[in-house]
Amino acid sequence: MGQFPRARKGFYGGVYHRNLKNVRAAVSRPYAVAKEPAETTGRDRGKHMDFKALFLDMDGTFLDFEAAERQAFYRALQKADVEPTAERCRLYSSINDSLWKAFERGEIAKEDIRRQRYVRLFDRLGVDADGGAVERDYEGFLGEGCDLLPDARNVLEYLHARYPLYVVTNGFAQVQRSRLRLAGIGELMRDSFISEELGAQKPKKAFFDRCFARMGGAFEPSEILLIGDSLTSDILGAKNAGLSSCWFNPKRLRNESGILPDREIHTLMELENFL
Repeated sequence: MGQFPRARKGFYGGVYHRNLKNVRAAVSRPYAVAKEPAETTGRDRGKHMDFKALFLDMDGTFLDFEAAERQAFYRALQKADVEPTAERCRLYSSINDSLWKAFERGEIAKEDIRRQRYVRLFDRLGVDADGGAVERDYEGFLGEGCDLLPDARNVLEYLHARYPLYVVTNGFAQVQRSRLRLAGIGELMRDSFISEELGAQKPKKAFFDRCFARMGGAFEPSEILLIGDSLTSDILGAKNAGLSSCWFNPKRLRNESGILPDREIHTLMELENFL
């Protein structure tokens, strides 16, 4: 439990384990596709690693943020008598993402996201609407978005039986706590570390220092694995804090950021292969 399997280069999916049972089975079945193990991509490739706790990002990793965002957007615009369309939702998502990235870089405060995202949207659309009122409605609706990504519940229950789990999120505190509760997964977490409450955000080292302080020194950074979908927030944050990292990349995006995770997975079920 809690170890990355030793791996070296080979013919099947670029990596195979010392135990060649699966490879031999694939060779004996000429039409079978050998199962690819999760990729190791960073400085700890091939090492045995023991973890004593897990830091878990939520949005886009276990909670389906895209679904929650889309539903909240449509409901908030309808309430404001503004026509919600797929194109407008995509524009909003782009504006929202750019603001969150600026927040991660420390260029703006979190409250600036609240103040600006719908104001910017309506300015771009040339729509006369109260951005502040729509923002308040949107956050209320977003707090009801509790859809989980495929296999999330089963994997979380599996991990909960083996490790203390901690949420690490940059989301708005009231929204995130509501979603965790409604999704029925809050009870699986030892604690939830939310940037708004800690006064620092991922990927800053200060965010993780405050997490460690609240944990009372229970674990060393090297004993913790962070699992998340954002290279610039989760994986860079793990690197800054001396944690191991696992990049959840379900869309198999090309990593051109220069930020290297210790491990990359494409489905949550892959976590059970090495944890």
